[in-house]
Amino acid sequence: MNTPQKRGQQINSLQNRKGLLWFFLIMVLAAELICNAWIRSESSQAMIMIAKTESQIRDMADYRQALSVEIARLKSDARISRIARTRLGLTPDIFNQTIYLPQGTN
Repeated sequence: MNTPQKRGQQINSLQNRKGLLWFFLIMVLAAELICNAWIRSESSQAMIMIAKTESQIRDMADYRQALSVEIARLKSDARISRIARTRLGLTPDIFNQTIYLPQGTN
């Protein structure tokens, strides 16, 4: 028979199950919210790192361009001729002369 005491235990048992179910549901939702926040923060950090790396790449490309201009300036014939005249004491007449070396010299 279904006594009032048994009926009360069944109701308490059913309420405990509902409470436990709500607890697990809230825990799952909280875990989902934490995961969502973590994923968003990580993706934001990744986007910041990508932007910083792109900026560094642009800076390096600009620096490389400046270096190639400097190399072209340093390799220019006018500069080399000026250094040959001023520092080495060469004159333009030397460039028009033919120099003969002895046969045994390489």
